[in-house]
Amino acid sequence: METYKNSYNKNEDIMLWELHEIRNELHKELVEKSVKEINIDALIKFKKWQIKFTSNQSKKQ
Repeated sequence: METYKNSYNKNEDIMLWELHEIRNELHKELVEKSVKEINIDALIKFKKWQIKFTSNQSKKQ
């Protein structure tokens, strides 16, 4: 992920600013990881979400 200088400030567009901040945090977090490590982490997070989602769906029925 490439970092760049944005052409807006927080007062001009709060939502774009928040996205900018999120991207910067992700970049800091992921810069040290390999693609394989990122994919493994993503699969773990997805499986946890899937279990939680399935559990919530069965409670609704």
